[in-house]
Amino acid sequence: MITVWVIAGAFLLFRGVPGVLALWRSRSWTGSECSIVGIRPSITFSYRVGRDEFVGQRRTFDPGPALGASLSDAGRGEFFVGQSLWLWYDPRNPQSSVLRRSAFVSMLLVVLGLTSLALATSTLFSGDAP
Repeated sequence: MITVWVIAGAFLLFRGVPGVLALWRSRSWTGSECSIVGIRPSITFSYRVGRDEFVGQRRTFDPGPALGASLSDAGRGEFFVGQSLWLWYDPRNPQSSVLRRSAFVSMLLVVLGLTSLALATSTLFSGDAP
């Protein structure tokens, strides 16, 4: 059983840590206005940094599709073409941008991964392990 907890914990950490690290690094990112240019199959936004124009698609720092991704962005009515929003971009690499500086799913995965590893460790040292 310990092996299962260790493998599960390692996998959850593997999936969650990159999003949490990206969120941490984004603390120094610059905010800017953007415009939604597409919503199917996923949201696409354009923004300017100086004279350069960029296009982005990243909504959050979470891995894979966001929760509730079974509905398209258009189907939820959250975004519409031409809508102006605020985004965050890396001033050292303006092509890196995100609409919402959040990583809820990533943080949840890290917490679950650490919990799984703690269960494995406590079982190992409790003397209950085979």
